[in-house]
Amino acid sequence: MGETHCLHDPAAEYVWELVRTGLMLHGLLCNLFEDLPEDAFPGENSGEVLIEMLTGTMRPALAQAGEHLVREATALLKAGSQRVIEDLEAGLVLRLALERGSVGQG
Repeated sequence: MGETHCLHDPAAEYVWELVRTGLMLHGLLCNLFEDLPEDAFPGENSGEVLIEMLTGTMRPALAQAGEHLVREATALLKAGSQRVIEDLEAGLVLRLALERGSVGQG
């Protein structure tokens, strides 16, 4: 299934954009961090400085969206992340049960 198959599925469109943006930002921050001289930000955590810079870059778009929408979007990201963790944990429990042969014997 590709991105073109999710044009009418807002959830799939959201996930595609989330993954695409996450990968882009991860690559960007990693490249910037690796290319920084050790003394680029004396007395400061370089990773935190890069996040502050990214925040400054994104702030105008976020401000235009409004604080309420930004808080809702943040909550949505957290909820989606939590669901992924819960599903991974459930999959692990099932796998362990299958390895022990205890699934369907209750």
